[in-house]
Amino acid sequence: MKFYIFKHSKFKSLSYYVIASVLTTIIGLLINPLLSIGLNHNDFAIIGYFTSFGSILSPIIAFSFNSYYARNYFLEDVNQREKTLQTLLTLFFFFGLIVFFVFYTSYYFYYKFNVTSFPFFPFALLSFLPSYFASFYNIYLLDLRMENKAKRYALVTVLNSVLGAFLSILLVYVLNYGAVGRLIAILVVGILFGLYSLKMKKFRLCLDKKVVQKAFTFCWPLTISAILSFFFIGIDRTFLEKLNDNHNLGLYNVGLQISGYVGIFGTILLQTFDPDLYKYTSLNNHKKVFFLTILIIGLSFIPNVIFIILSEPLISFLTYGKYTDAAGFANILCLKNVSTTFAFVMSGILIGYGHPRYELINRILGSVLALLMYKYFIEKWGFYGAAWGQSLSWIGMGIISLICLVIVKNKKYGDA
Repeated sequence: MKFYIFKHSKFKSLSYYVIASVLTTIIGLLINPLLSIGLNHNDFAIIGYFTSFGSILSPIIAFSFNSYYARNYFLEDVNQREKTLQTLLTLFFFFGLIVFFVFYTSYYFYYKFNVTSFPFFPFALLSFLPSYFASFYNIYLLDLRMENKAKRYALVTVLNSVLGAFLSILLVYVLNYGAVGRLIAILVVGILFGLYSLKMKKFRLCLDKKVVQKAFTFCWPLTISAILSFFFIGIDRTFLEKLNDNHNLGLYNVGLQISGYVGIFGTILLQTFDPDLYKYTSLNNHKKVFFLTILIIGLSFIPNVIFIILSEPLISFLTYGKYTDAAGFANILCLKNVSTTFAFVMSGILIGYGHPRYELINRILGSVLALLMYKYFIEKWGFYGAAWGQSLSWIGMGIISLICLVIVKNKKYGDA
């Protein structure tokens, strides 16, 4: 029996995505012992805390314009598609810069009255600024995936990882700049690849009024929805900072980081099949959407189960024996990798069918659930409660998305 997905071109593209992901993961794992030597528990706590706010800042800067671009990619001709891309890049350039300064100033006042564990400068600036340049880089990668230029995508992402690894080792391990060095390395790479992306897409100032209007109309529910992701993947650090235990917060962030390497395999699956999800949802090909959903979620289980079995010796090796106690957090957070994949697939299907406002309702309900869950779990079980909150809140999110999808479809057939 021949399945549509098992074509030579798809296997070829998948192989490049897999190779790129595996190589970037290996690079991260190889430098991890060296970074563990150069970073202490407090450094990991600082990095994890400040970078967690990226889940608020990044979606505001990018305003979910990537989803608009992906949604319309197969519905526009080449000339209109190029006009759309240049308009979105222009919005990133100006709108994103304004958002960054407003967010940075707003956070300063929040920090002044609420945070006691960490210094504001330079960590906030170094942690927040990469989000601005990431908007250019991410839409460039999206464009490569939509054009099925998997080889180019692999080359760019691996080079990004190599440069980031080199600068991190230099600044953290060789020069002993600690958390500051790690954040500077991330920022420098973000700037270089953001500018490279603009160059490759031959960026020019362009504001097509119709595109701007349609993009904001389509994306504002998605942006609010994306901001609400903070209640799933960022607010745990905000709650945990109040415990004034940077030692365990450092271990928790090590567990997040290492489980994140395993989570890259879920990202591969989403990156590989996202264009197909958007394509077949826009064409209302329900059978192929269902098949893709089962395939993505099923495959995401495998690497996470393998890691959980081997986590303690692996983490001991990867952290030079300093952070073996992070294995308990990493195991729970690996379950989050699977639940996150499930939630993002269901979310992508809702968007692909053209229902971004339902996605917003979905995310609001999920955020309320996540907030209550974190509050109760952290009060009850501390850092382990936060880990379980991450895992279970995304399952709830996926279930809510599925319910919304069923409601939408039943309403459609009922009106027919």
